[in-house]
Amino acid sequence: MNTSVSKPSLLYLSLIGLAALAYAVVDAFIHRAGGTNLGSYVPWGMGVVMYLLFVGFSAGGLLISALTQVFGFKDLKPLGGLATYAALVAEVCAGIAIASDLGRFERMFNFVFSPSLTSPMFWMFLFFTSVLIVSFLKAWAFAKMDDAVVSFWSWVSIPVGLCFYFTNGFFFSVLTGHGLWSGPVIPVMFVTAALLCGGALVCALAWWSKADRIAVTRLSRVVFWLMVLFASLEGLWLWIGWQGGRAETVAALKNLASGPGAWTFWGLHVVLGLAVPLLLLPQAKDNPGLAAWACLLILIGFAGARWAFVVPAQSVAMLPGLEKAWQHPRLMLTYLPSLAEWSLAAGVSGLALFGFVMGPKVFPSLYGSGPQTHQAS
Repeated sequence: MNTSVSKPSLLYLSLIGLAALAYAVVDAFIHRAGGTNLGSYVPWGMGVVMYLLFVGFSAGGLLISALTQVFGFKDLKPLGGLATYAALVAEVCAGIAIASDLGRFERMFNFVFSPSLTSPMFWMFLFFTSVLIVSFLKAWAFAKMDDAVVSFWSWVSIPVGLCFYFTNGFFFSVLTGHGLWSGPVIPVMFVTAALLCGGALVCALAWWSKADRIAVTRLSRVVFWLMVLFASLEGLWLWIGWQGGRAETVAALKNLASGPGAWTFWGLHVVLGLAVPLLLLPQAKDNPGLAAWACLLILIGFAGARWAFVVPAQSVAMLPGLEKAWQHPRLMLTYLPSLAEWSLAAGVSGLALFGFVMGPKVFPSLYGSGPQTHQAS
């Protein structure tokens, strides 16, 4: 497949997304949270969904570093630069998504000026920034073709990345007011989901950019076993919630399974994002194209998974009868994104697509197609 910008359809599609992103950013500056359909009972919506989705996509760099540095998968080294670049693009998109969802987004600088060391959100911000900086430094080392520095930052990225993805899950696990989120399984599930999404993204991009065929098929096997592990953890999470019998948790699970947005969980996530790839990947041992398409389905499916994780948990009142105590558009348990929120989702997706389309053209050394003489991760 051609990796240059001669694929005009992808480039034009990404430009449409960038136009949507511009609208979403301007709306966020003018109306702040007023341009969203968020409220007091459902304070997290599309912005958090897209943040979690792209945070997962950013874990490809961590996965390749761990596989090559710790587990000795030397045949995956050709994917190191690509994985690092993909992580950078995904991190930027995740940052834009969550900043636009904050309303008073300038307040995030309070994490720097008045940090609270007991706040999980502070540690999320700290590790998010750390992952972004380490990914940039590792990408710079790839561009300079310095194997020793690449190896150093690859080792650094492993504990930093694990702490970041674990902290994201830990943040939700301690929110006991929403039973669907709390519990010890969530942090481990978040780390596994991130590695799965990041690996699937690298696998799809590697095939698209004509990377090493052996590396693509080898990575697809890792993705398969990560998907098996994630599906097991997700099943355990749902089973524990149901068996616990907590009224609000059971109500949220029923909404997840049969509510208005249930199709995102069953259709996008379970069928398209899990069942179909689980069938395709074992058949892709010598077919990197099939592996890449299966990984693309995983990525699409996780958009549904993140929606199903964020929204149904907020559909149940934290106190019985709370939704009937006061009547106001911002005091609703139902949620449907506004035009600005849909524009944000399309915008960060368009930005990511633009970055991936332009990557091989602008940063060939990261994709292993430049005049480099090493293949380190």
